[in-house]
Amino acid sequence: MNAPKQPSCLSRQASGNTLALVAAITAGVLIIILLFALGYIRLTGSNQEQRTAVEAAALAAAKETSRIVINDPNFGYVSLSDAAPIGKATAAGDNYFMPVNGINTMMGTIRLDLIIAESLNNPAMKALAKRDLANLKLAKENLANEIRQALTGSGNSKDIDGNPVNPYTAAETAYNQNLVRMSGDAQYVSGSMKLTLGSLNSPMQTNVPTPRPATYANVSDDQAMNERYMSGINIPFGGEDFVFAAIGDSLKLVDPRKFTETLGSVPYQMPAVIKAEADQKIQDQTDKTYRTVHAQTCAATASVYDPKPAPGTLTVSFPDTMPPEITSINSILSLPGMNGSGPIDLKTSNNGDYPEPGTTLVPTTWNGGGGPANGTNVVSGGYYDWLRRSGVRINADQAVKMLTEPLVNSAGLPAIHIFSVKPNGEVQYNNDPTLDTSPYWVASENQLYAVALDALGSTDGNGYDVHVRDYGYAPGTINGGKHGGEPLRNAQVVVPIAMSHPLRPTAVTVGSNKLVIASDGKSGTMYGGDCGSDGDGAASWNWIGNPPPGPPTKVTIGGINYKIWPNATGATGMVRNDFGLPGGLPLVQYLLGPAGGANRLTYLQNGAEVDIRFRHAIPYVDPVDGSSKKGYKTRKNDLVD
Repeated sequence: MNAPKQPSCLSRQASGNTLALVAAITAGVLIIILLFALGYIRLTGSNQEQRTAVEAAALAAAKETSRIVINDPNFGYVSLSDAAPIGKATAAGDNYFMPVNGINTMMGTIRLDLIIAESLNNPAMKALAKRDLANLKLAKENLANEIRQALTGSGNSKDIDGNPVNPYTAAETAYNQNLVRMSGDAQYVSGSMKLTLGSLNSPMQTNVPTPRPATYANVSDDQAMNERYMSGINIPFGGEDFVFAAIGDSLKLVDPRKFTETLGSVPYQMPAVIKAEADQKIQDQTDKTYRTVHAQTCAATASVYDPKPAPGTLTVSFPDTMPPEITSINSILSLPGMNGSGPIDLKTSNNGDYPEPGTTLVPTTWNGGGGPANGTNVVSGGYYDWLRRSGVRINADQAVKMLTEPLVNSAGLPAIHIFSVKPNGEVQYNNDPTLDTSPYWVASENQLYAVALDALGSTDGNGYDVHVRDYGYAPGTINGGKHGGEPLRNAQVVVPIAMSHPLRPTAVTVGSNKLVIASDGKSGTMYGGDCGSDGDGAASWNWIGNPPPGPPTKVTIGGINYKIWPNATGATGMVRNDFGLPGGLPLVQYLLGPAGGANRLTYLQNGAEVDIRFRHAIPYVDPVDGSSKKGYKTRKNDLVD
C-alpha cells in the first residue's frame, strides 16, 4: 500500500504567492474605494459648504433690500416693507417722524378703497383710487430701480435712519462667513457674486389681507390663500389691474428654478425676489489642481405689516346748531348747494399752518376727479383720504354703511360726530352733544381747506356754510407741508375705542348700532386725555392777521346777543371764514416736536384727519361800509351782555 504524497515546497510557495496577490489586490481595491469615498465626501462637503454660503448670501441681500426706503412725491416714504414712524431720517418739517408705506400694503389699500368706492357708486372716490394706482405704478418703478442699483454694490441707498444699505456687501460678507471648509482648500472667487432682482413664476402667499367681509374680497381661489393675497398674478377689479409682489412676513429661501426677471403674463410687476450666485475654487488634495464650482439660490424679501393702530378720525362738527336736514354723511353729499359746478373755494396754507403768524391762504386746485370741484366731490375726497389712512384693515361693509349711519341730532345744540377705526377694522361712531366744539382748527400747511358757502338753506331758518379741512390731502414730506399729510393731534377727537366715556356717551359700531360699554372708560389702546396747552397738541391762538378796523357787530339771535367779527374776505366777497379773531375763541394748533425728531404722537393715539364743519351764517349789516354781509355767530366766549 502506497503512502500519501506530501506537497512539495514549490506548491506551498505558489499558494502563498496567490494569497499575497489576493491580499494586495484587495488592499488596492479598498484603497481605491477609500480614496473615492474620501473624494466623494470632500466633493459633497464642498458642495454643501457652498450651498450654505450662497443661501446665507441670498438671505442677507434680501434682508438688506427690505430696508431700502425712497421718498415719493405722492405717497411719502415707500419701501418693500411697512415701518412705523420711528425712523430718524424720516422727520417732517414738524420734527416728527413719518411712517413708511410698503408697496404691497399700498396695493391692497387702493384695491380696497376702489371696492368701497364702487359699492358706493361714488365717481370722485373711484377716480381718486385710480389716480393712486397710476401713481403707485410710478413709485414701484422708482423703488425697483433704486434696488437694482443697490444690488450692484454701487448705489447710495439708505434706510429709515439714514444708514447706508448695501445688499451686495452684505451678501459677500455672509458668503465668506459661511465657508466651513470641511476639507481641502476652498475659496470664494472675488467679485463673482451676482445679485439679480426678479419675481417668481409661481404665486406665493403675501402678508396683505384681502378685504373683509369676504363678500367684498372679489378674489378667486387661486388669487388668495388664508385670506391673504397671492403674488405675481393679476387680481383685477373695477377695470384696473392689481399685482402683488412676492413679499411675505419673513425672509425665506425659494426655488431658483421659479425665478424670473420678467412676468410676461401679467400687466406689470414689482420685483422683490433676490437671486444670488457666486463661484468658489476648490483644490483637489490629490493632484493639487483647482476646479471652480458655481452655485445659486433665491430669497424672497419680507415686510413687517403695520397695523396702523390710530389712523385718525373723520369728524362732522356743528359748532353752532345742527340743522334737521343733516341726518347722515350721505345727506351732506346730496345737499343741492353741494352739487353742480360749485360754488366752492379751494385754498391751501403757505408758510405754516394758517392762521399762524406769517402764513397765508392761497388758491389751490382740486387733485381729485369724478367731476368738478364742488362740495360733494370735495367731501367725498375727504372721506377717501380718511379711508386711505386706515390701510387694508378697515371693514369694507362698515365703511359703506358709515355714509348712511344715522347722525344723532342733538336737538339744535352744537355737536361733534367722530368716526374712528378700531384695531379689528370696525368703524366706531361717537356722538358728543356735551363736548365744547368752540375751538377753531388750523388749516394744515400744503393741505386742503375748502369752503362751500350757502351749501344749505335750512328749514330752521338759517343758512349754513361747509368748511372741509383735509389734513391728509397731500401725503408725504415732498408736497405735504411740515406735517406730511399726517393727522393733527387734537384733544377733541381723542375717544376711547369700543367703550363709553364720561364726555362721549354714545359709542356705536357702525352698521350694527350696538352700544359698546366698558367699566372704567380708560381701557383700550387708544385712550388719551387732554393734550394740554403747550408742546405738541392743542394750544390757544387768537391771532390770524390784522382784521378790518372797527369793533365787532352786535347781533341778537333768539334773544341772545352775539358779537360778530368781520372775518377775512372769502369767496364771492363775503366776509366768512372759520378761524376766529382777536378776542374770540381758541384755535387748535399743531406745534413742533423737539429738535432731532421724535416718534409721531398720532401713531398710537388718534388725531384729526378730516373735518367737515357746518357754520351757521348770520346776515348782518357792517357798520363801517353799510354793505350787507354775513358772519358767524360765536360761542360762550363771545356773548355780549
